[in-house]
Amino acid sequence: MRALNARSCTLALPAILRKLPRLPALTARRAFEAAARLGSVTAAAAELAVTQGAISRQIRLLEADLQQPLFRRLHRGLELTAAGQKLSASLTDAFGQIGYAVADLKRPQDVVSVKAVPTFAIRWLLPRLAEFRRAHPAIKLEVATAWHGVELDKEDFDCGITGCDQPQTKTPQFTWVELVKEVIVPVCTPDYARKMGAPHTAADFARHNLLHPTPDRSDWRLWMEGWGGGRFDVSGGQTFDTIDLAIRAAEAGLGVAIAELSLLADQIELGQLITPVPVAVPSGLSNWFVCRPNIAERPSVRLFRDWLVAESKKTRDWSTVWLSRHRRRPIHARTAANNP
Repeated sequence: MRALNARSCTLALPAILRKLPRLPALTARRAFEAAARLGSVTAAAAELAVTQGAISRQIRLLEADLQQPLFRRLHRGLELTAAGQKLSASLTDAFGQIGYAVADLKRPQDVVSVKAVPTFAIRWLLPRLAEFRRAHPAIKLEVATAWHGVELDKEDFDCGITGCDQPQTKTPQFTWVELVKEVIVPVCTPDYARKMGAPHTAADFARHNLLHPTPDRSDWRLWMEGWGGGRFDVSGGQTFDTIDLAIRAAEAGLGVAIAELSLLADQIELGQLITPVPVAVPSGLSNWFVCRPNIAERPSVRLFRDWLVAESKKTRDWSTVWLSRHRRRPIHARTAANNP
């Protein structure tokens, strides 16, 4: 085995020692990348703590080295040429990866910083963190929420949890792991269902206050199109800017919210919320774990990811049982109002 390893290393040496292509001066690359990313020589000079003249001079040197213009000098400012756009994207990605690698080396290896969309963090992650701490007491988990999505290429977090459709095709530079596919259901309190009666037909929804997790009312519209009981008006009701707020309004007895089934497992099992119309409609989205490849195998990040995957499987198993229990089940107002 030792001889085989030695032979393998010897055979690999030429590839390892192969000379890289000659690159323009690092100072020139830094100056151009900053000016292209910020859209301004002045802003680039401020970021790199040099004069505007120094930035302009380095860009001219880079253009001379490449023998082609990277910017068009216009009265209103700078505009990248096609060559400049191509080089700018590559340099920004390269410098970013170097920066993340350096930051990761400096970060304590027992700390995992995670950014998650608010409702997932509040409804699913936080109730399970005590179990994670019992399983991995040496790992310090730092959790923050992202109101406008998780953008690891713009923020200094180890990993994120976000909802989207096919992220691998949009941002292949990250490592993606699917946790749970989203299906949405209507929910309300048992008291509200007894007081108002569960909807039996599309017309019955007119007497209910629909609680919308988004201002555009798209979630209720999606469920209406897929529930199989006919169309009804979703333009009324009350709107919120997060799913959690809509769920909290339902918990307060204000009406019927539309929300993701996997986030409601605990409340449904405890009887705090019910599904007055036990019909689940796929949203076309999934909850995903995402991180940069350079830290995907850091032991603490890997343990957190594996724990997330295991906990997500429990949620998927519960959802599968719930869906099979209610599949093709007739919807009647009396039975729906008593749905546990």
